[in-house]
Amino acid sequence: MSGSDANLRVPLACPVPQGADVACVELSFSDGYRTSVLRWKGSPGHTPVLMVHGIQSHLGWFIGSAAAMWRAGHTVYQLTRRGSGSNALSRGHARSAAQLLDDLAVAHRRILTDTGASRCHLVGVSWGGKLLAAYAAKQPPAGPIASLALLSPGIVPQVDMPIAVKLAIAGCLLIAPHKLFDIPLSDVDLFTDNEAMRRYLRDDACRLHRATARFLYATRQLDRMLKRAPDGAIDVRTALILAERDRIINNAATANEVSRLTAGRAALVQLPGSHTLDFEPDPAPFHSALCAALARAD
Repeated sequence: MSGSDANLRVPLACPVPQGADVACVELSFSDGYRTSVLRWKGSPGHTPVLMVHGIQSHLGWFIGSAAAMWRAGHTVYQLTRRGSGSNALSRGHARSAAQLLDDLAVAHRRILTDTGASRCHLVGVSWGGKLLAAYAAKQPPAGPIASLALLSPGIVPQVDMPIAVKLAIAGCLLIAPHKLFDIPLSDVDLFTDNEAMRRYLRDDACRLHRATARFLYATRQLDRMLKRAPDGAIDVRTALILAERDRIINNAATANEVSRLTAGRAALVQLPGSHTLDFEPDPAPFHSALCAALARAD
C-alpha cells in the first residue's frame, strides 16, 4: 500500500511521503482489544522499530519521525495505544500498568514475527517514553531490544494534577474506575511554539483530553516502577533526546533519572525547541539525531 493510499483515520501533522510503503494493520492484544498500527516497510538488513506515542497524542503527530526512520532503512511500526487515537472503544482507559506493559509485549513479539528480525528498536515520545522505560527496566522483555530512544520522556514531569484531583481519582478506583478526568495538557502552547502546529493541535479531533481513573492510576504505577527500579535496570543502549524549552517535563531531573536507570550509559542530546520536536519549523536536526542513535545500535 502506498503512502497516498493508506487508510489513515487520524489527522496527520505532515504528509506521508510519496513512495512510502505504508499500511494500517490490525493488532489484537491479549484480552482481545484491537488496535491499529501504521507499518512503514523499510529495507532488509535494518532493525525494525516500535514507536510509542504520548498520553494525549497519536501516531499522526509523529509521521515526520517515522518517515525519517523509514528513509534510513528501518521498518517502523507506530502503535496506537488502547483507548487513544482512532480507537473509540474504552476511550482513555487502561486497567493497569501491567496491561499496558503486556500490550507492548504483544506488539514487540508481533514485530519480530512479522519481520523475522532478532531484535527491535524501541522509540518512545513523552508519556510513551515513560512506558517504554518501564518496559525496558522490567525483566525479561518479550524479546531482545536493540536500543531504547527516549524523546522528551515523561519520566519527571513539570505539569501535574492538583492534590484534590488526585484524591478524587483515588476515591474512584474501586467505585467508579471508568470515571473520566481531564488530562492537564489542554494548553497547546505546552507542546510547541510553532503556530501552525498549535492550530493543528487545536483542530485535532483524535487528541485525547480525558482519561479514566484506572488509566491515571496506571500512570502512577509506572512512576513507582521506575522509582523502585535498581540503578542500571535498563541495560540496553539508550539515547535521551531533550528539548531545551520543554514546558512539560523537567529536563535536568529526567536526565538524572535516566542516567541512574542506565548506570550512566545513556547518550544525551539536547536540541533547541519545545516539547514536541517533530513540530519544530525545521525538525531535520531532531530527525538526524534520532536516526543516528538507531544507527549506532544497528
